Amino acid sequence: MQNLSICVIIYISIAKTRITGACRGTKGKLELDYRINLGAWRKVFAVPFCIADEHHLKLASGTQIKVLLYLLAYPDMGIREELIATEIGISKEDVSDALLYWVNSGVLSNSGNEYFPSEQEHNQPAPAPQPVFTVTAPLQETASLSTPEARAALSSETHFPPKIIAGTINGSDAMKCLFQTYERLSGRPPKHAEQQALMVITEEVGMPTEVSLMLVEYCFSIGKATPAYMKAVALEWIESGIDNIIKAEERIRILQAQNTTENRLRQKFGMTNAFSQKQKATISEWINLGIPDELIDEAYDRTLNQTGKLSFPYMDKILKSWNAEGISSVSQIDGEKKPADDAAADDTHSYSKSEIEQHTLNKYKNLK
Repeated sequence: MQNLSICVIIYISIAKTRITGACRGTKGKLELDYRINLGAWRKVFAVPFCIADEHHLKLASGTQIKVLLYLLAYPDMGIREELIATEIGISKEDVSDALLYWVNSGVLSNSGNEYFPSEQEHNQPAPAPQPVFTVTAPLQETASLSTPEARAALSSETHFPPKIIAGTINGSDAMKCLFQTYERLSGRPPKHAEQQALMVITEEVGMPTEVSLMLVEYCFSIGKATPAYMKAVALEWIESGIDNIIKAEERIRILQAQNTTENRLRQKFGMTNAFSQKQKATISEWINLGIPDELIDEAYDRTLNQTGKLSFPYMDKILKSWNAEGISSVSQIDGEKKPADDAAADDTHSYSKSEIEQHTLNKYKNLK
């Protein structure tokens, strides 16, 4: 039986092998040179099984898979980020992001620019998924983080291993919805840095998942869904006590109104750069006071006429003066009545535009 098995193996080997060698004679015996013609398989390379076995096919983006495959195909070449980016058709930042993903996931280790297989995947047990916070819990009950702690968490380089991310997503329908929403809005799976940002905002800081979902949708609506911007918005919301859907909706309404006003004013002012933080705060005050666009435009025109340039402090003084007097339209400015004089109560007349402008200018100069 053993001899039969050996014969079968030899027969199969011969059947699957193309004989290209010539016959040689040795003491009357024929010997054959055997060779396998791999054809299209001649250029092959190995891919670690953990790529398919450790959730990476589900969690890693297509770009991250491409970068790893390219490195595996050319293991002995010194390849720069520029070349990888050019060959794959991605940016250098995407190359760095992909390499960071494979290092943080434990597939690769690195020493400088040299990457090599990591022993972590095989020698260490897989960490258990972290507990997922209750979606409906308010912020102070979820994480109990003060503003300094939240700021520290959002500015840190916290890295969640892919196994933890996958376990959190699989263990929470809300988190799954958050990641799916990001993928739907971006048109691709979230990159490693984007996954980390979502995890930090929800798991590290403890923002309720439904509030995080609204934050993501808002960031996409204004074209700023980057990890850094999402963290900045999250910090601002935490400092403002935004911990439920109602508060988030109101905050988004205010932010959208402010963005609309800022964009309109930038066009009117002929500005190519963004407003400063102080200027944004001033515009936000105008919105909170309910000052209409026509008054802002009128204040801008009068500022140019009086100062010859754009001056936010001067505009702000005009608008707040009008607001204090209950003026809500340009027509009220022209029709405003001058208070009666003690000496002649019946001798009243309307303020002229020049009188109002001069009066406001004098007030502004006195503040300097």
